[in-house]
Amino acid sequence: MKTIHKQTLLAAALVCALAFTSPIARAADAQSARTKLGTIPEFQPQLKLGALQGYLDPKAIPDSLALIPPPPAPGSAAFALDVEVAQNTFALRDGPRFALAAADFELNVPHFIEVFSCALNTQITKENAPYLHNLLSRAFTDIGLSTYAAKNHYKRERPFQYNHEPLAVPAARDFLEHDPAYPSGHTALGWGFALILTELAPDRENEILARGRAFGESRIVCNHHWFSDVVWGRFMGAATVARLHADPTFLADLEAAKTEFAALRAKAVPPIGDCQAEAAALALGYQAISVTAIDILLEPDATMLKHAAANNARLLKEYPQGFALDAAHTPHITMLQCFVRTADLPKLYAAEEKVLAAANVTKLKLEAFKLYYIPSGGMGVAGICAKPTPEILKLQADIIAAASPFNLRAGPIGAFTAPHDNPVLDKFLIQYVSTFEKIGAGEHFNPHVSTGTAPTAYLDKLIAEPFKTFTFSPAGAAVYQLGPFGTAAKKLKQFDLKR
Repeated sequence: MKTIHKQTLLAAALVCALAFTSPIARAADAQSARTKLGTIPEFQPQLKLGALQGYLDPKAIPDSLALIPPPPAPGSAAFALDVEVAQNTFALRDGPRFALAAADFELNVPHFIEVFSCALNTQITKENAPYLHNLLSRAFTDIGLSTYAAKNHYKRERPFQYNHEPLAVPAARDFLEHDPAYPSGHTALGWGFALILTELAPDRENEILARGRAFGESRIVCNHHWFSDVVWGRFMGAATVARLHADPTFLADLEAAKTEFAALRAKAVPPIGDCQAEAAALALGYQAISVTAIDILLEPDATMLKHAAANNARLLKEYPQGFALDAAHTPHITMLQCFVRTADLPKLYAAEEKVLAAANVTKLKLEAFKLYYIPSGGMGVAGICAKPTPEILKLQADIIAAASPFNLRAGPIGAFTAPHDNPVLDKFLIQYVSTFEKIGAGEHFNPHVSTGTAPTAYLDKLIAEPFKTFTFSPAGAAVYQLGPFGTAAKKLKQFDLKR
């Protein structure tokens, strides 16, 4: 839906359709024939929804007023839950989940189909799957109409009208204020599409249903709908799909769509959109969860600590404003940085402990062979590099694999230890941690111990000096919470490597 004018017309059209629409003309005998493509009129073409007249007579559409309870009354426990869930979404604003929720607001058939592209692992279009597109275009109308009996009876206000907090699509305010909240039509459509699509791709059931659920949850993140609006919108989507399965034409079209979809998958048509970014946004959930930015690291032995301290002393002499190696700047070799749900940290610790125990970490031999620095605006963060041996590369790969089930691959700035007020730095930190596996692992792995900061002119002279190589080993392993500038700032877990 590109304009609020169209959305306002849609609301009016759906109300009128329930009361006045005549029985939908079928292209052929409902007992035996599929829809004849190109013969079904468009539903309210002025709205440019891309929807077709539905399969069901308006009287056969499930009656939301009869099927769902009244919305939670102010002062009730259910309403208190609605308010609490809404408040729990506010911390997601201006992040990737909020952006996805805003994108999910668009109301038309092509967008609804595109929403499921990553979940299906393919792209559906009117050209490559005409019967499937027809099926969804007709079901769209039936499912959307199913919510309006209750909507128009209860006339429930939306959460932004109650809490006066921002909404994700400000341009939609006027439409939303005049379109009742309960139940959520977007949710009914998203869940209804998910149920239909799982019949075409049962092997992708979990992905499809998860995206359908999240589509409804986007309405809460947007501050457009209450939690209970979404719960009962999902119910109406399911009720309408169940009723559609009693319609012979729908069933005939569904079988045609299954055949089309199988052929589409055989061609390996790729999905549309950035599926990795979508997965990262969805992993954040629909309520702000406690997330921790972590560094899984190796602690060097006394040999490396001695060399690191000597290098740090030289750097501080040249640039006293730099940092000393202390509790807030612990010498270490980073193996993985990532975002993890705080509640999942114990599971991550258990998984990593198995990896570290099997690797016999303290027996690893590493060769320090050069100094290096990362430049930034005339300054540099210096360190001592070790050669990436096959053994430490394997250990890093195993650590990353063990963390993978818990790695959110995106997170908020609040996941770090300290408050931040530099949007540029915050964005850089989040991006760096989110993409660590791409930029700091495998062939890009640079095992090193950071030793301090200094002007680049001095560091250029320092690294030009002959470097006397030395051998060292890890003395321990730990998980730290990342702090300002991505430092290992707060120890969360010390692993016992002697067991």
